[in-house]
Amino acid sequence: MKKLIYCSALLFVWLFFSCQEAGRIDQIDESVPAPKPVEVTEVISIPGGAVIKVKIPNDDNLKGIVATYERNGEIVNTKISRFVDSLLVVGYADTEPRKVEVCSFNVNEVRSTPVNVTINPLTPAVQTVDFDIVEAFGGVKIHIMNNTSNEDLAVCLLADKDVSNIDAPESSKRWVEVTTLFTSAEDIYLARRGMKPEETLFGVYIRDRWGNKSPIKSKILTPLEEIELDKKKFRYYNPGDDNSYSTNNSNYPISSLWDGSGVSQAPYFYASNSSNPMPQWLTIDLGVTAKISRITKMARIDYNIWTGAHPREFEFWGSMAPTGQVVPENEHGFDDSWFKLGYFEQPRPSGYNPDGTVPPTYTAEDREMFNTGTEFEMDETVYPDALNELRYLRVVFINTFSTWETKAKVGQVQIGEITPYGQVVE
Repeated sequence: MKKLIYCSALLFVWLFFSCQEAGRIDQIDESVPAPKPVEVTEVISIPGGAVIKVKIPNDDNLKGIVATYERNGEIVNTKISRFVDSLLVVGYADTEPRKVEVCSFNVNEVRSTPVNVTINPLTPAVQTVDFDIVEAFGGVKIHIMNNTSNEDLAVCLLADKDVSNIDAPESSKRWVEVTTLFTSAEDIYLARRGMKPEETLFGVYIRDRWGNKSPIKSKILTPLEEIELDKKKFRYYNPGDDNSYSTNNSNYPISSLWDGSGVSQAPYFYASNSSNPMPQWLTIDLGVTAKISRITKMARIDYNIWTGAHPREFEFWGSMAPTGQVVPENEHGFDDSWFKLGYFEQPRPSGYNPDGTVPPTYTAEDREMFNTGTEFEMDETVYPDALNELRYLRVVFINTFSTWETKAKVGQVQIGEITPYGQVVE
């Protein structure tokens, strides 16, 4: 018993002195001095802010650099490590000069003597990006233009049923938010569908990631009536001159183009033979006479994104009564019953390289467009016959991403689904 008491006493003494001498692991070491100040070497104005270039001092106590400034009524700190020489100050809605305090700091967040800098932001994207809103089949389209800095933008669509409010102050309009769309593309059309063909006061504005907003642009528009064509009535039809055929493998049938599955894994996508000529085309009997307003295209989802056998350039053609006769002097040799609805190239939100090649990486917006589908609107101002009545729809694949790059005259096409919209005539 005495031995147990003696050992316990020794343990207590050891623990007491250990706690006295060892210091807490989260204790701040006040012996570490403040680091040396940085030297600002250059200030580069950018839209809505500036890039501040600094020279990092040779100081072992320095952990990083911090810029402190006021933005939208709040004090903001932007930090970089000691291995980076550029501070990004962004988020302003105007071009007024701003004061920025630049300091180095140590592991204890103790700051050096500040260096004061004045920045002169360039005009921000919410003021330079142009946009417009126009009526479209089934809804409206918003055209975003001149987003040369590829700023992340929220595009906010508003509606007011009272069209007499067009000239009223903004505070008097009874805006209802319809949707918010997002883009960083330089030039793009964004559509909102599923609207009734009723005269409505629409408004649109853009907002950046810091909450800065553009003025609201208002218009009275009436969405054009349209429906999704009934794909249960579709049939493959070869008048005699189609040159695109499914492989013998039933996993990739042509009928997958209109199966309405909403997915594009086998057997829910179409793939042609790899020995098919380019361009290649196939014909669909719609089962009704219709006017086509737009067509959406779904890719084979998450497969060879922006490369391989996915269509890059394509056309849509229409006919009421194809003969299958080859007429050499006509485009693609099509008979005289065919008229072109439009030529399209697959848009890519982040764009292509200047020479047209595809960049090796893609953005989240690129991937989303690739997987969720792209719509192509018929434009009779460019193709006068685009809204003509038709019974047969011909899809022409001019190039895939692979054949565009290689200039190959043969190649496979893989595509998930095609969905036409418009008005049924009979």
